[in-house]
Amino acid sequence: MSNKKLYSIGEFSKITGLSPDTIRFYEKKGLIHPHRGPRQLRQYTDAQVDHVALLLRLKAAGFTLDEIHIYTDYRGQGPETIPTRLKLMGEKIETLNKKQSDIKASIKYLHEKMQFLRDQQ
Repeated sequence: MSNKKLYSIGEFSKITGLSPDTIRFYEKKGLIHPHRGPRQLRQYTDAQVDHVALLLRLKAAGFTLDEIHIYTDYRGQGPETIPTRLKLMGEKIETLNKKQSDIKASIKYLHEKMQFLRDQQ
């Protein structure tokens, strides 16, 4: 670790776009594991920057923090968990497709309702 660049929580916050409070929250949830330096201050590496990028991508894809924790635990176990991770992603895609279908139906309904109201004018 001595050859790697280490970031303070403030630097890590700027790089990742997460607030220090969010970083601490993710740490408490077991999603981020900082190193501890002198005086037990949190220190982060480039690998952890990449890890946060993964967390944010999964979150943007609709994964809950608990689901992200499960996924990253499997990821940390290595390539033998790829089938399980593929299954988790497939299930999330099914959920998102259902939500997308529901949203499309709602949009269609609202358009129809708007037209009905226009016709009433």
